[in-house]
Amino acid sequence: MPTLENWNSFTVTQRHETGCIPTGYEWLIRYLNIQGVNLSNFQEDFDLGQANSFTNIAAKIEQTYPFIKIQAKIFGKSADKVERIKQLINEQTPCLMSLALGGGNGWHIMPVVKVEEPVIEMVHHAVANQNHIWSFQIRDIIWRHDNLPGGNDISWIDKK
Repeated sequence: MPTLENWNSFTVTQRHETGCIPTGYEWLIRYLNIQGVNLSNFQEDFDLGQANSFTNIAAKIEQTYPFIKIQAKIFGKSADKVERIKQLINEQTPCLMSLALGGGNGWHIMPVVKVEEPVIEMVHHAVANQNHIWSFQIRDIIWRHDNLPGGNDISWIDKK
């Protein structure tokens, strides 16, 4: 059962005027303990509004912090997406997963913290130093990937 070690030792609260992608990247940076990054206004500095995407925000982060190398991958096959997430978590490499919400609600970007067949657990949000977790059956993640718009990509920071 791949689980990120000590993932619950810190929280990153999304400031509601910013998007979930910059919040997710801040979470990854904090989890990986990457030094030399100004986190005081990180979410505001890297929120691109309507242009928010893994690749757009990653490019801006890498332009500001060239020592951070971010990967993003779009998956055509849902099973490949789930397999890559399992591999990253097993390697103790945190990743962000885009999950389609359905009902015209778009998708949500969340850090994956645990993969325990048949469930994947993600940090949905944090408040008052407490992480709130969403657990989804892997079959439901696959169904959402295959049947709803969006939610077909993941992103992670290359560990040095």
